[in-house]
Amino acid sequence: MIETIGQFLQGGFSCAVLGTNGSGKSQLAVELYDRAEVPCALVSLEQQIEVIEEERRNDDSDFLDYTDPGRSVREFISEGGAITTALEQRFAMLRMEAILERGLRFLSTGEFRKAQLCRALAAAPERLILDEPFDGLDAPAQQELKAVLQELDRTGMQLVLLLNRVDEVAAAKRIFLIDEFGLVDAVEPGEELERFFRMYDLPDALPEPPERERLELAAGTPLIDLKDAGVAYAGKPVFEGLNWRVERGEHWQVAGPNGCGKTTLLEMVSGDHPQLYANDVSVFGVRRGSGESVWDIKKHIGHVSSSVQVNYRVSTSVLHVVISGLHDSIGVYRRPSPPEIRCARAWLEMLHLGHKADQPLRRLSYGEQRLVLIARAMIKRPELLILDEPCQGLDEVNRRTILNLIQFIGSNSETTLLYVSHHVTDDIPCIKQRLVMGG
Repeated sequence: MIETIGQFLQGGFSCAVLGTNGSGKSQLAVELYDRAEVPCALVSLEQQIEVIEEERRNDDSDFLDYTDPGRSVREFISEGGAITTALEQRFAMLRMEAILERGLRFLSTGEFRKAQLCRALAAAPERLILDEPFDGLDAPAQQELKAVLQELDRTGMQLVLLLNRVDEVAAAKRIFLIDEFGLVDAVEPGEELERFFRMYDLPDALPEPPERERLELAAGTPLIDLKDAGVAYAGKPVFEGLNWRVERGEHWQVAGPNGCGKTTLLEMVSGDHPQLYANDVSVFGVRRGSGESVWDIKKHIGHVSSSVQVNYRVSTSVLHVVISGLHDSIGVYRRPSPPEIRCARAWLEMLHLGHKADQPLRRLSYGEQRLVLIARAMIKRPELLILDEPCQGLDEVNRRTILNLIQFIGSNSETTLLYVSHHVTDDIPCIKQRLVMGG
C-alpha cells in the first residue's frame, strides 16, 4: 500500500487517503513522513495530544496567582519556522488574528488545529501531510481551510490528506481507498465513493445496564439552569451573561463558531470546569458549589468529548473502559460483575468492536477510541448525555451508526441530549432546541 501511494507522490501530485477506522491511516501518515525524500511536515491529532500533555507538564499555575497560559499561539507557530508575510496571509484567511497572543491551553479544538497547520507551514515544506485536518473546525472554518489547501496546491505544495469523511476531500488528483486489510482501490475525484462503505443496522433495543438508579426531580425542576453565567481567561471573556434552562426530555444542539465556549459550557454542566463555582449553575435542581456530592450528580451524566479522550490515560482494556462508565471512573478498580461484563460486551458488539475487547485502549485508532468512549458514556443509559463532537475521528460507516444511535436514544428513552457538531450533515432529527453562542 505505502509503495503504491509513494510512487504516485513521486509525480508531485496531491492526493487523499480515505479509510475506515482501524485501517491504519495515522500510521500510514507517519510512514509517509518518515520516508519522504523532500522537505515534509506532518499535522495529526496524536501530535495535538502530545502538545497538550507537554503544556500540562509545564503548567506553573500552582506557583502563580493566575492561570499560566503557557506558550502563545504565535510562539508555538514560530517554533516551526519564520512567520513570513505569506504566513500572515494564512492567518487572515483562517481568521486567526484574535488568537495569536492567546495561550495554547485556552484554545478550542478547532483553534488548535489551525495553529498546528500554521506551525507546519512555517517550516516551508514541499509536502504537507494532514491527518484529519477538518476535525474540530466549525463550518465556516472548514470552507476556509479548503480554500487554503486549494491555494497551497495551486502554488505547488504537495498535499496528502488522510480522511474519514467523503465530504472533506479537497485538492486531490487521486483518492486512495483503504481498509484494515490494505489498499482497496484508487479512484479519480468525482467518482462515487459510497460503494466503499457498508452500513450497519442497530438492534431493536439497547443493552440494559445491570443497575440503574433513576433521577427523582420535583415537578417543574429543570435538568439545567444557568443564570447570567460567564467564563473569562486572563480577563478576556469567553462568554458572558448566558441564561439557559433545559427541561427534562428537551434535546438541545449547542452551536457557534470555534472559540465561543461550547465545550466550556458543557464542562460547566458536567462539573469539570474550574470556573463552575463562580457562577449560578444548577444541575438536577442542585446549585453547584452548595456542598452537594459531585458523584451523586455525575452518576446521572454521560459525557463524550475530546478532553475526555485526552484525559483517559489509564492503561486498561477496551472492555474495562466501557465498564468504567457504570462507575464514573477512569479505569476499573474492582472486579466487574458478570452482568456488567455482559452489558459492556453487548455495547462493543453493537459497535463492531467486540473482537478488540481485551486490547489496550491506546492500541486502537483515534476513531476506534472515540467509539469505545461513546459506549462508556451510554452504557448506564444516563439521564443527561453530553455529546461534544461525538463523530470526531469516525469514518462514514461509524459516523452514520452513531448518528442513528443518538437518534434512537433521543426518541426511545428518557435520556436528554446535549449535542455539539460543526457538520451540517450531522444533524439529528429528534433534537429540536438550539442554543447559538456568539463568537
